[in-house]
Amino acid sequence: MKTTVTAAVSLAVLAISHGSTALAQTAHEAACPQGSVNLSGIVRDSTGASIEAAAITLDDSKDTQTAKDGRFTFHCVAARSHHLRITAESFATSDLELAANRDEVSVTLHPAQVQQDVDVNSDGPTHGVDNTENSGSSRTLKGDDLKALADDPDDLLRQLQQLAAGSGGGSPSSTIVTVDGFLSPTNLPPKSAIAYIRVNPDPFSAEYQEPPYDGARVEVYTKPGGQQYHGALFMAYGGSGLNARDPFSTSKGKLGKQRYGFELSGPIRKQGSDFSLALQHREIQNVAVVNAVSLDDAGNQVAVNQTVPTPQTQWEGSARVGWQLGPKNTFIANYTVFQKELTNVGVGGTNLAEQGYNSKNYEHVVRFTDVTTVSSKIMHEGRIQFRWAGNLFYPASTAPQLQVSGAFNGGGAPLGAQQMRDFSINIVDDAIITTAKHTIKFGTDSRIARERQTILQNANGSFTFGGGTAPVLDANGNPTSATETITALEQYRRAKLGLAGGAPTAYSVVTGSPTINYTQLRLNFFAQDDWKLLPNLKVSGGLRLQTQNHPGVAPVLLPRAGVAWSPDKKQNWTLRAHAGLFASRFGTEDATEFERLGNPVRQSLMVYSPTSYQSPLSSSIPIRTVRTIVPHFIPAYFSEEAVGFDHGSKHFSVGGDFYFFRLWNEPWTRNINTPLNGDPYGPRPGAANLNLLQTQNSGLGTGRAVFAHASLQGFKAINLFVGYVDLYLLDSANNSTFDQPQSSTSNVGELTKRTEQPSHIFFANGTVHLPYKIDLSNETSVRDGGHYNITTGFDNNGDGMFNDRPTFARPGDPNGIATPFGTLVSTGGTGVLKRNLGQIPWVAYVDLNVSRGFTLNPHADKDHLRTLTVNVRSANVLNHMNALQVGGVLGSPFFMTPYAADTGRRIEFGLRYSF
Repeated sequence: MKTTVTAAVSLAVLAISHGSTALAQTAHEAACPQGSVNLSGIVRDSTGASIEAAAITLDDSKDTQTAKDGRFTFHCVAARSHHLRITAESFATSDLELAANRDEVSVTLHPAQVQQDVDVNSDGPTHGVDNTENSGSSRTLKGDDLKALADDPDDLLRQLQQLAAGSGGGSPSSTIVTVDGFLSPTNLPPKSAIAYIRVNPDPFSAEYQEPPYDGARVEVYTKPGGQQYHGALFMAYGGSGLNARDPFSTSKGKLGKQRYGFELSGPIRKQGSDFSLALQHREIQNVAVVNAVSLDDAGNQVAVNQTVPTPQTQWEGSARVGWQLGPKNTFIANYTVFQKELTNVGVGGTNLAEQGYNSKNYEHVVRFTDVTTVSSKIMHEGRIQFRWAGNLFYPASTAPQLQVSGAFNGGGAPLGAQQMRDFSINIVDDAIITTAKHTIKFGTDSRIARERQTILQNANGSFTFGGGTAPVLDANGNPTSATETITALEQYRRAKLGLAGGAPTAYSVVTGSPTINYTQLRLNFFAQDDWKLLPNLKVSGGLRLQTQNHPGVAPVLLPRAGVAWSPDKKQNWTLRAHAGLFASRFGTEDATEFERLGNPVRQSLMVYSPTSYQSPLSSSIPIRTVRTIVPHFIPAYFSEEAVGFDHGSKHFSVGGDFYFFRLWNEPWTRNINTPLNGDPYGPRPGAANLNLLQTQNSGLGTGRAVFAHASLQGFKAINLFVGYVDLYLLDSANNSTFDQPQSSTSNVGELTKRTEQPSHIFFANGTVHLPYKIDLSNETSVRDGGHYNITTGFDNNGDGMFNDRPTFARPGDPNGIATPFGTLVSTGGTGVLKRNLGQIPWVAYVDLNVSRGFTLNPHADKDHLRTLTVNVRSANVLNHMNALQVGGVLGSPFFMTPYAADTGRRIEFGLRYSF
């Protein structure tokens, strides 16, 4: 806190010392007549290297060329919109329409016919068959759109995940994020270092694996260091007094955030090299809210509401060096480091504080990129990344877990003092060849991951109370000859009081060596051709080949195709159609789980109705659980077709797309040795007392989606983008390799909506430039809640899984529970309830940011300006309760009631001094 206050005072003194000059005109502006400005800019290639002697033409009347540092200036031009043309040898010509308020522009040139993201600061529209930046579900964020995003890396990642998932389907947490072409699973670079962001770029390209509306993708591209020295000092502060109490907490707790750091960039030598450095530290004060139901010593129900502190500290640093090895070759090296410490992880909802654990996460990444412009028609890019990462876990207690379905989870942590260490190498090699009508891109993407892990999941053991059939007790607590169905909490009450029917449903534990070592290799090859048959007609085709080991899958060929046509002369209208075949892949998380329960050095054991808490495995014969993979295992196939349109003018655009998709061979796990009579110790098809969980290719899926969007751009005062998605997606395997049907012999009720899958999504973002140079920006994401499963809480069929769903009660059944889906019972009913019928309430995130910049030395030229920016940002400004968990156990205290939610409103103040 002392460091933060010192930084704030320093910045305030600096602002006061320069504030008296803030209203003065710059010297070169004063030399121009009223109504005219100096228009300046810089021209670089796609690697960030400056381009010397590029020809610049303004409005087809004035000409100049760039200096050695890539800069140019037109003096005293009229303050109106202009047309700018930039040409350079071996590069494609760039034509820009500049808004009336523009006095500076940054331009990136690409090899001939290979143009993307030409002006990273331009907000003007682009239309026609060549536009892939803002068509369909694809968007490129730059200029005001980029400025409107959060500065805090956590908030920025959340906004990008929601935006990508909103227009790309799937869960926000599964969004693929890359930085400069490399997978970045942990953290983002500082926002000030970002040149532009592409959201769901050209999703039918053979370059990408994930299909539209089953995944989402965010590509972040950083800026080069530049040819002038620049830097920044920044801080942000949000205290408990500014923030809202979390929805289910009875006490506010300590809430807040502090962030401070610096950035520095510039040339290493006069020409051809640059560097950038960044370092920031974050301290986050937050709480986890426990909202559970337990029992006192007398067996009476008591509400448990705890506000548990969950502080975090985090360091992030990065260094980048760019070196122009020759006129056509640039080398870039990056290093990033990340370290985070978290406290009381896993606490919240029905998980009591005693289940918490602390963790330390670290990551070191070294990246090398070499870009060669072989000729005006050929560009080659080679990239390699080395990543060292680790997660260390320290549980508060190693006592056995105590799980009372639908009421509370207590005892010790679900894991021991485990370690997960990862070393991976990612090699990417791409080439682009262009001709008059073709743009051909092809390349490879290889990843080698070496995993060294000590996994102690469920090594402490776990007692499960799920409820079930038990004797009816008389007034004195003695059993009668009659039976009844009791809840998990009643079962636990009987256990505490030593009454009949109180034995735990089951005890499970994983024993044996916790060490897991393996290497996973993934190989991908692709080729894509965009063929411009006519000026207004483009045909695309591509082919992708991918394979991997551990788990080993056969190589698969995946074709992609598309067509785009502009029927009008000005190409304001674009009609398009695409089709493609996609295939799943299996990450290290899947491989680790196969190793954990598929290797004989470990044993997953379960005992039903243990009679001893001290030595539960000796109470009965343990049942072992083993994971296997079906012979000739193949990845899932996902076919997708889409038709859509875009219509745009100078200031307005609108578009829409319709998607249809089908999924088959989806991984789905079944217990192929389930008891034949529902008794865990009853006869089985194979060996006795063995649950054999086999991952098969038996899952199916189907669906459709409608995506509509509209935008305003090019206005001086406002830019806005809005989108809406109507998504209908069904699949039987729930998009999870290890998800199991409730019955290994029946698929009834399994083909339904996925867990956490919303059906309606609305998102919007925009910026309003207010008087007095105040900017107001907004990020909004609204969606109906994802779906969750409704279960009985216990194992009805003895297959080792507690995912059995209720049935419909027979008329007059006294055990029936009325629900929106009908009267349900845990046992003895008819029919089967579908999976994932429950739905979480609507989720809404509205983030606002107000900022104002002050120029501290207005007489300086643009390369030596010093500015102070002040902002106030609020996340979830409406303080909407965004539920995360809803009770799904029939008859439990929280049945169909939210009991955990995301954080409430958060407010923070920020200062940034740039020089």
